[in-house]
Amino acid sequence: MNERRQLLIVSALLAIACALAFSPDAFVPMMARAFLCWWSIAFMGLALLALCKRAWWIAACSMVCAPMVWPTVAVPVVELSQEPSAHRIRVAHLNVLQPNMRHADAVRSIIESGADVVSVQEVGPEWASALREGLREEYPHFIIVPRTNCYGIALFSKLPVAHAEPLLVAGTTMLHAEVMVGEERVRVYAVHATSPGGFGHYRRRNAQLAELADRVSSHAGPVVVVGDLNTVHWDDAYRRLCARSGLRPVNPSSLVTWPSLGPLAFIPLDHALVTGGLLPSAINSFRIKGSDHRGIITDLHIAHAS
Repeated sequence: MNERRQLLIVSALLAIACALAFSPDAFVPMMARAFLCWWSIAFMGLALLALCKRAWWIAACSMVCAPMVWPTVAVPVVELSQEPSAHRIRVAHLNVLQPNMRHADAVRSIIESGADVVSVQEVGPEWASALREGLREEYPHFIIVPRTNCYGIALFSKLPVAHAEPLLVAGTTMLHAEVMVGEERVRVYAVHATSPGGFGHYRRRNAQLAELADRVSSHAGPVVVVGDLNTVHWDDAYRRLCARSGLRPVNPSSLVTWPSLGPLAFIPLDHALVTGGLLPSAINSFRIKGSDHRGIITDLHIAHAS
């Protein structure tokens, strides 16, 4: 490859890397930056290919671009703690994909998980019926708000629920429940934020996360937020959510959940966050048969409770 052609390619690569690394918090850059780690891997792959082809300028440029676009996570993940506590709660979250017909498999996964509280998203009328019938014995406390637009949501609990209510937040339904863990009251928010597939939806998602932050910050006790937040750890909207609410993520950015293709997934859209004395002892993902998401499950305990 001649030098002039290489320099044109190098210019294009640098322009892409600079746009990904330094662009402002706006809709189009946000969509591209959700996949920053994969952009970085692509640049590293291109560097190796260019070395094999002896395209030295492209190889050097790609090696510079790869670390430039690697995502920087501003909010540290809560470290796992094995502190002994009698007040423990296992929380699971599943985005089941509304058109998915494998209802029995999802019900079986929930029961086998041993979760005390379960958030389920994309609950249409058929899912609502299947979940209610399949889980009513194991999970006697529940609230279900089915929708046909992929934003139906449900919350199931083995533990006593002091209060539960749906919340309409900037056009989407979230669920808020006060779950009794022994003598302690833990607030659980199940959240499916709007997918930012257009500028209007992007602004709505940001408004939802901002209002969620304000609600969480108004509580003094333990709070856990679980759900498909349609954002990633290095997104400005995620950073603002944590800064305004005091929430800290339990799931690391390496716990990827979407899109789920067999054993693989690519970015961390599904989240568990805690505040108010809650500490995690475990966090994992699991396959949801027929869904485009992986589920997450976390074990939590109340640090100040004896």
